[in-house]
Amino acid sequence: MTKPGKFSIQLSGTFILLSIVISTLLAFSVGWISRLVLLTSAGINPFHTDSTAVALREASSSSSAIDAILDDGSSRGMSGKDVIKQLPAPKVLAGKQVPYTTYTSKSFPNEGTSTSNTLHIDRTVPLYISAQSKKEFDGGPDFRSDTKKSTGDDKGWKPLNVDPPCDACSRGKEKKNELSTTTEGEEDSAEASSINEDGHNDDSDGLHLPAGQHLLVDIKDVDSEFLNSEERLASAMIDLTNESKLTLLSYHCHSLVPIGVSCAGVLLESHVAFHTWPLEGVITLDLFTCGGGKLVPLMPLIERLFSVKQTPSEGENEEDIPEPTLLWAHKLRGFREGFAPGYVRTSNPLDEGLGWSVLGRLDFDMKRPLLSTKTAFQHVDIYEVLDPDHRDLESYQMSLSYTDGAYESMHPELFIPNKILFLDGVQQSTLYGDAPYHESIVHPAMFTHENPKRVAIIGGGEGATLREALKHNTVEKAVMIEIDEDVVQLSREYLKEWSDCSNLVGSANDCFEDPRAEVRYEDATQYFISGFPTDEAVNGSDKFDVIVMDSLDPNVKISYAVDLYSNDAYIESLYNGLTESGILVIQLGESNTDDDPADEVGKFENRAIIKDKLKEVGFKSMHIYTEEHCEFQWPWTILVAFKDANTKQNWHRSAAETDLEIRKRLLTTKPGRPALRNYDGATHYNYQLPPKSFEISYCRQEETPEECAMLTTEFVGVVEEDDSSIAYNPVVERRLNHIVKAENKAV
Repeated sequence: MTKPGKFSIQLSGTFILLSIVISTLLAFSVGWISRLVLLTSAGINPFHTDSTAVALREASSSSSAIDAILDDGSSRGMSGKDVIKQLPAPKVLAGKQVPYTTYTSKSFPNEGTSTSNTLHIDRTVPLYISAQSKKEFDGGPDFRSDTKKSTGDDKGWKPLNVDPPCDACSRGKEKKNELSTTTEGEEDSAEASSINEDGHNDDSDGLHLPAGQHLLVDIKDVDSEFLNSEERLASAMIDLTNESKLTLLSYHCHSLVPIGVSCAGVLLESHVAFHTWPLEGVITLDLFTCGGGKLVPLMPLIERLFSVKQTPSEGENEEDIPEPTLLWAHKLRGFREGFAPGYVRTSNPLDEGLGWSVLGRLDFDMKRPLLSTKTAFQHVDIYEVLDPDHRDLESYQMSLSYTDGAYESMHPELFIPNKILFLDGVQQSTLYGDAPYHESIVHPAMFTHENPKRVAIIGGGEGATLREALKHNTVEKAVMIEIDEDVVQLSREYLKEWSDCSNLVGSANDCFEDPRAEVRYEDATQYFISGFPTDEAVNGSDKFDVIVMDSLDPNVKISYAVDLYSNDAYIESLYNGLTESGILVIQLGESNTDDDPADEVGKFENRAIIKDKLKEVGFKSMHIYTEEHCEFQWPWTILVAFKDANTKQNWHRSAAETDLEIRKRLLTTKPGRPALRNYDGATHYNYQLPPKSFEISYCRQEETPEECAMLTTEFVGVVEEDDSSIAYNPVVERRLNHIVKAENKAV
């Protein structure tokens, strides 16, 4: 009996158990329904299963099972609104270690898109393979630098290491420098060499620079169905990143309304993105990376994956379908100098003229690399381009069509693409600038000399300078001294026009095979210093009538170039190597302008040095002229130095006299093929006076020469009192040209 006001409830065990079960089921149901609502509203299929996980559970360690997994193209991770669209997921390259990342995104509803898909990287397959095979992947030969040792086989597999390698560090993390074989003093040099030689931003030495590369690609006349297929475009993007050994962490694609696709992919190295216009047949793509792998070599891969030719419609002839046209540009981005110890811009070909005059331009109708390699001495790049400002793609295509009566078909040689040679990124010559440059550096001096029999050429690996010298019937021996034999052989293969002597009656088809030609592969400085130490020490028959120095631009800031223009023993040996009436020719790089300071204090310092040293060793007269049609960015400067002032008399011939000498001197050529394309008497006449800018620069020296303030009538006394004043004096040459002529005749 209970007390008044109190009560008790007795529950059976069965009731309690049923209550717990019902509550649990109710909570699970509410949670499950809430999950369905949330996932559906976010555009995610709540019933999607990961086929890779199933496959991994069932797969054995056999290679066939692994290959089957790697070949599976089904979507993994997050899928889009439309479950029918199964886009491929990005994958980690087999064995490549990728740091884990966090993912943040925000999607906005937009009526302009019909579908939206986000795919994330699938890490399961490579991890499974490594675990099953007890091996890891070090990248193989394509991933390793030449200096990096590896225990891996040819395909890149090596025994599994329990400790993660340094290369697995995230790309923002500084790694310990491993240049353990160098001394402290040598470390910066080795580090700088790695940066300059192996890549513009190579992380293999432990540096991660705030810099990268940007590749921009525009393609037209592409198949419209391909451009409107989210699946095919996504597959092409994944193939691009996989085959180029980049790591695609995730990508996001939108199919647009009414037509078109936009995709953006996040790379471990940065990003890749594209947009399409199917009706117009156009796709624009950009790829940015901050890794060390070069992007320009990826252009053939991009062209193969994205330049899909249009499918002919019913009744349409496939031959009438245009090939896709591809425009592209490559740019260096960010900052290198100041962040990479020892980085020198001029040592990176992509940071030189190659980068800004060819690779960086997006408006070329054609831009095709014919060669990119490295010899024992320098980088060699040869590009074929069509600049629409001079020759357009349509005219070039017409020249190939052999259309009856079409001017382009009748004169195809006028519409072929230009070829450009770069050494260490610096432009050396072009197909259309070949004749103006090489004729201007050879013939003015050769025709000034009365009877040039022996000619020496320093550099000139393309063979064009040799070609011009061999056109003179007086020449008995032309010796070319070139340090880099590979440049000669590569030029003979890719730049055959430069060394073509088939036009000359009595010569060989290849100028290098002409019996008068002698090619020596050695250092020209040592050749002359050892061969001509003094003016009297050498047999007179070994000396040269004309020496042409067609080597490095004096403005190039490398030690070998500086040595060419400042080595006292070498410059004296050039003087000693000439006959008494000999002439020295030197290309001095781009012309100055009337805004430049004096050569001695400006970027043309080496030019000032060599002029002073030539005067010191005994050259009696020097003259500068420029040629504007070499297809460089500026008019090109050439210097002629006369060992005997009397030799200069012929320099001031009239145009008619020079033309007569040309007819007498040059070898007979085959009908319809002229011997010279740029040089003639009128051209030589224009070379006789230096440009005004050189007079201005000369008068801007720290100690202004007194003749700069003189009246024209006062020059007579100066010239009469001191003949050495006209060794190099553009003031005298320009203002009193007739007095200079008179003095040359009187001396």
